[in-house]
Amino acid sequence: MKTRRGTDFARIYHIMLESYGPQGWWPLLRRAGQPGFDEEGYHPGIEPELHTTDRFEIAVGAVLTQNTSWKNVRKALRNLNDYFRISGTGLSPEAVCEIGRESLAELIKPSGYYNQKAGKLMILGSFFAGLQGIPEREELLNLWGIGPETADSILLYAFDRPVFVIDAYTRRIISRIDGSDLDASDRVYHRLQETIQEALPGDPLIYREYHALLVEHAKSRCMKRAPICDDCPVRSMCNFVVQIL
Repeated sequence: MKTRRGTDFARIYHIMLESYGPQGWWPLLRRAGQPGFDEEGYHPGIEPELHTTDRFEIAVGAVLTQNTSWKNVRKALRNLNDYFRISGTGLSPEAVCEIGRESLAELIKPSGYYNQKAGKLMILGSFFAGLQGIPEREELLNLWGIGPETADSILLYAFDRPVFVIDAYTRRIISRIDGSDLDASDRVYHRLQETIQEALPGDPLIYREYHALLVEHAKSRCMKRAPICDDCPVRSMCNFVVQIL
């Protein structure tokens, strides 16, 4: 994809990393408070060894975060972790499949669209229960309710695959910096993903950190309405600042 202003994605990454520091994303609530993890499960500056239960928690979180904020997802994940810890099974694919859709929906209610998401999680649980090794992207996309963003989040954060996640925050920031009109279509998703991946080393660690930095920037400065441009670390590169002056 040809960007209108020849956006320097590598430079943006380094500027944001210097400005915000390591983010420690994807947070793992199950491991909150353990060495290297804060009370919310973030792990800035370390790359923890993931266990099967960690990978499944990430996948569950990737589904729950559809059309809602992480604040709401965190509440739902806490409900799930607390329930399955008390039941003695832990949050596992088998446990999610066995609990029943209505009970599962009640636990994840804070995440919104809970009846649909309960169905998605039961399908995801069944898939993970039979999974051997690393899933193929097409396998994930063939599951009901799993689109490119969710599939790539699972691959990048749970399985260390070098795929860059394009979400609404990424589109918003790049649209403003670049002066492009980036919609939510699959076509734009794949073209923007390809462009960013070509500009960076194929390192999952960098992709994870970059994606998390874009999320932080979108929440703290580049909001959908009334963005704070005065002290924006990428102000000098941004086409949107020029437009609003």
